Amino acid sequence: MQIEHSELLWLDERYEVSLDELAELSALSQEELHQLVDSGVLTPSKHRGSNYFFNSHCLVSIRKLSRLKQDFDLDANALWLVLAFLERIRMLEQQLSKI
Repeated sequence: MQIEHSELLWLDERYEVSLDELAELSALSQEELHQLVDSGVLTPSKHRGSNYFFNSHCLVSIRKLSRLKQDFDLDANALWLVLAFLERIRMLEQQLSKI
């Protein structure tokens, strides 16, 4: 029997991930992440020097985006649109949970 190891992270609003960590945890390239930042869909919470830092909630969306990219062989141009939809869905679900 083969046991797969998975990563567990305790995420809260105070936790931030760097661009390097986001690339490593999501399997997206740094170039793809920079394109998402440049398009305005992925917004860093902080910017120190040449490195970006992101709120932990974006990690969930970015990992979903990575899986969708692999499953549907999405090109780089489609990534920003899918991420925009994922973030919109997340915000709407958050609003609904407050009702």
